[in-house]
Amino acid sequence: MRAGLAATVLVASLAVVTLSGRQFRSAAEVVSVDVLATDGRVPISGLGTADFLLTDNGVPQTIEQIYVEQLPLNVVMVLDVSGSVHGERLLALKSGAGTVIDRLRPRDRAALMSFSHRLDLRAALTGDVSTLRHAVDTLEATGSTSLRDAAFAALALRGADSTRTLVLLFSDGVDTASILSEDRVVEVAKRSDAIVYAVGIKDEDSGVRRGGRTGSDTPVDHRFLERLSRETAGRLLFAQQNRDIERTFARVLDEFNRRYVLGYTPRGVAGRGWHQLEVQLKKKGGTVLARRGYFAE
Repeated sequence: MRAGLAATVLVASLAVVTLSGRQFRSAAEVVSVDVLATDGRVPISGLGTADFLLTDNGVPQTIEQIYVEQLPLNVVMVLDVSGSVHGERLLALKSGAGTVIDRLRPRDRAALMSFSHRLDLRAALTGDVSTLRHAVDTLEATGSTSLRDAAFAALALRGADSTRTLVLLFSDGVDTASILSEDRVVEVAKRSDAIVYAVGIKDEDSGVRRGGRTGSDTPVDHRFLERLSRETAGRLLFAQQNRDIERTFARVLDEFNRRYVLGYTPRGVAGRGWHQLEVQLKKKGGTVLARRGYFAE
């Protein structure tokens, strides 16, 4: 299904997501925390519950469950198809999306959303590969950029509690057309358990100059992408050239499938409000990337 998402739909959906309590806590009162453990830039494999130290509002918690790759995955691809994404870059973007589709596992699903001055849901969450490939083939580049609105709409597509949600967000420029503010979108992201991996692009021939412009005088500002990925325990990655987009998309999916999901029942902490989380490895030599906290309603 393809649907133009108008301003009224965005505002109404924002209220639903903000008030729905769609966060870490499930009906069984188990909190799930998605983390990435790395040694340098290499994900660490083979870790168990005893390898992590997790605190909730400063109180150490007992990790009762750990998952790696067992849970099905929802991949929400959110792709910038504004006027600057044309020609070779659009072809590279299609190849990157195709690579993600090819790497989906049997129980995984994906959705495709494109954005310029408008948002288009090209394919809702589905495991039908042919539907997803057709949606990619129909992408065209034109118009301005509504990056913040697109990021929010992607968070609203988050799937069922039994899945993990990866939002793969690509953009090559600044927001020029959004209705929603940066702070509002980030606040929604903090209340969601979706993980945002943002992908930008830096052409080697241009580089980024002070003032947020490249040598080709194209405006560039990755502050929002960096903030959004950081708040959701994701990462901001850069393709150095158009031909690197496909490789970067594949890297995102491979890394995400090597993350851990830690489950625990909160003890010794207040039930409501903001809970600050800290996750570390008990042995030195590794780094853990995890969400800063969650809201309990």
